[in-house]
Amino acid sequence: MTTHHEEELAQELKRRGLSRREILQIGARFGLSSAAVAAVLAACGQAPQQSGTGAAPTTPPATEPTPTSLYDLEEGNSGWPTNAIADPSERVEISVAHAWDAVFFERQKQFDTLFMQRHPNIVVKAENTPFGEYRQKYVAQAAGNALPDIMYCQFSWAQEFIKNGLFRPLDDYIAKEKDFNLQDFTPQSLVSYQRDGKLWGIPYDEGPANLYYNKDIFDAAGIPYPDETWDLEKLKEVALKLTQGEGPNKIFGLGELPSLGDSLVAPPYLMPFGAQYLREPKEDECLINQPEAVAALEWWQELRDKGAVPSPADLQNVAWPAFQFGKIAMTMQGSWATPPIRAGAKFNWDIAMWPKGPKAHVTFSAGSAYMITRDSKNPDAAWIYLNEYLSTAGQSYMWGITGRGSPARLSAWPSYLNSKFAPPGAKYVEQAMRTIASHDIIDQPTGPQVTQAAGPIWDLVVAGQLSVKEACDQVFAAVDPIIAVNRA
Repeated sequence: MTTHHEEELAQELKRRGLSRREILQIGARFGLSSAAVAAVLAACGQAPQQSGTGAAPTTPPATEPTPTSLYDLEEGNSGWPTNAIADPSERVEISVAHAWDAVFFERQKQFDTLFMQRHPNIVVKAENTPFGEYRQKYVAQAAGNALPDIMYCQFSWAQEFIKNGLFRPLDDYIAKEKDFNLQDFTPQSLVSYQRDGKLWGIPYDEGPANLYYNKDIFDAAGIPYPDETWDLEKLKEVALKLTQGEGPNKIFGLGELPSLGDSLVAPPYLMPFGAQYLREPKEDECLINQPEAVAALEWWQELRDKGAVPSPADLQNVAWPAFQFGKIAMTMQGSWATPPIRAGAKFNWDIAMWPKGPKAHVTFSAGSAYMITRDSKNPDAAWIYLNEYLSTAGQSYMWGITGRGSPARLSAWPSYLNSKFAPPGAKYVEQAMRTIASHDIIDQPTGPQVTQAAGPIWDLVVAGQLSVKEACDQVFAAVDPIIAVNRA
């Protein structure tokens, strides 16, 4: 018989579509006994492998449970804007591409259900693709002129895609909507989607990185929780103290370290030490081989050298964010990590401000948007969807009430701060956004080329095959020719 905990774990693993082999790997990594793993497999409808030549079981495998949402369908179902564009007189279909985790995609389905009730002649076909596969998939579709009507776009790809003509400008649509109010958007949220005097996407979020922490691990060690007095030296000290154990039972003090393949790396990891990756905002000079940048990265590397962060092997086949599985004491994440953590964590947790560095108190400010593509067959219907999806009501319904947080609209923030799904420390997300969040992140059209060139080099540091200094020199040599176009 499975325990309640094992049934919950089985439901979560099954919802993520994991294979029997992946479930076994996760069970081993997180210290489940063989009996518990067998129980979880059974609850997932997957029988443990039998030795010998016994007959195959005659009981059919259990059917996959219908996914359920954490959220009430009707909560927040009010205040929808009127549309200047009339609904189509005949039924049309629009395709909308997302990159949600499994937990949050259930909320997306709820929004679409209510939208189609309000607009019976607009049929919404949602496409959900894992984030790691998303960009490659839609680059391929763009080459075949087969993009969906509306698509998600992360800040780091936006300028590249806009420059390559993948999207339609939205200014004319916005001008027709008397209540749209661009002034309601946080200033940082619009930066990555403007080009040539036009707005090409509407942001749904823009938020800072905060420090998530496992309260149970802190309590067991008798260490006070992070607070506003913390600096990065304190973060390192506590991360090392909380790192303990070996093998599948090991507790890691910190969940991740900087990578030069990450477009968000500069504000939380380099700027606190007075360093930069690229000169912002033009990104026309690479500064990663300067002494202050090398010294900052070497400072962070000490945590890896002392085993305080998981290796890539430790995280293989572990769903994002790995913090939710209870073996990581602290992690740096945006508020958007909240839904899967709330769904998966079996421990007490909260968030705090990202600690200050010796030179500055900085964290990143980043977000994503939705665009209407050049290939849309029904752009007016697509705009009606976008106008409601990214209205105050829409951002409250999707990102406020759910506790996912960091809505791009100022008017939607109260719904997040008052959400029962937001962590108690949600006020620190707003505080960070107002005081220390920097949009000096890599978002020029050359950005994807920069991170794709730098990432494999930095992987050699992670693997212990290059020193930090050697990697910084190699990244400079690879990146400088790429960004030469930004100097023109």
